[in-house]
Amino acid sequence: MLDSHINSTRAVIGMWEDFKADKGILSGLPVFDSDDESAAVIAGKVNRGFIKSCSMGVRFNRDDLKFVAGELVLEKCELYEVSIVAVPSNANAIRLYVDDSDTPLTEQEVQNLCLAVQPVTNPEVIPPTLNNLNTDMKITLTSAAALALGFAATQLEHDADAVSECVVKLQAEKNAAELKYNALKQAEEVKALEGIKTKVQLAHKAGKINADKIEEFVNLGIANESLLDSTLAAIPGKASLAAQVTGGESGSGEVKTVEDFMKLSLEQQLAFKAENTEAYKQLFTPKQ
Repeated sequence: MLDSHINSTRAVIGMWEDFKADKGILSGLPVFDSDDESAAVIAGKVNRGFIKSCSMGVRFNRDDLKFVAGELVLEKCELYEVSIVAVPSNANAIRLYVDDSDTPLTEQEVQNLCLAVQPVTNPEVIPPTLNNLNTDMKITLTSAAALALGFAATQLEHDADAVSECVVKLQAEKNAAELKYNALKQAEEVKALEGIKTKVQLAHKAGKINADKIEEFVNLGIANESLLDSTLAAIPGKASLAAQVTGGESGSGEVKTVEDFMKLSLEQQLAFKAENTEAYKQLFTPKQ
């Protein structure tokens, strides 16, 4: 016994006992799992008369669904489960499981299955398709359809074979165009991605973003490249402290002597040493 046909161990709320089949009526006694809180809640609603409905889930073979004396009859099935349900008259009042499937049929699948087993009483009224047209049949097209298929706009009546051949050709051209479009689109996407990666790498080299943020900015560019451009433009690049020496306390802006170096601030001295290693060595190397 399940709760509303839910195929889950948590939805098992009890079992059925004392099965009886009498004149097409199948009955059984519900035994709820009283130790399960969810089952106890449902049992209480059943005992108090607020829930009065159950619904069968049955498994069957498609060959056992037949038309007998003008009525659709399921001649044989296997009882899969019986659920306690709130509304028995809805589309899920009976769940049908076909053949060996554990997934119940949808309402649309049930309708299609019922239509499939109906006897064809008037086969002559089946509308023709391009695959079963009489070869001697003539088709009258609209002017737009004639032009689309490559005929003259004034020539509207054509043999079925000619129309079928043009439709097949048109479909082949459509498929080829779609393949070409997809290839071009993919190439453009690859090119655009490379351009985004280049922008982000240049921003990284300029000191605008750290290495651990590269992937994040690439993803931003993929989502919105214009936003990436404006974001990178708003981030200042990392300035070289050594370059700031120009126009500083050394007067001429060039460090040529130890005295010029000593006039720099500590931050500028460290920057000069880091970015001008050879010049720094020459300043403090005794001349022979």
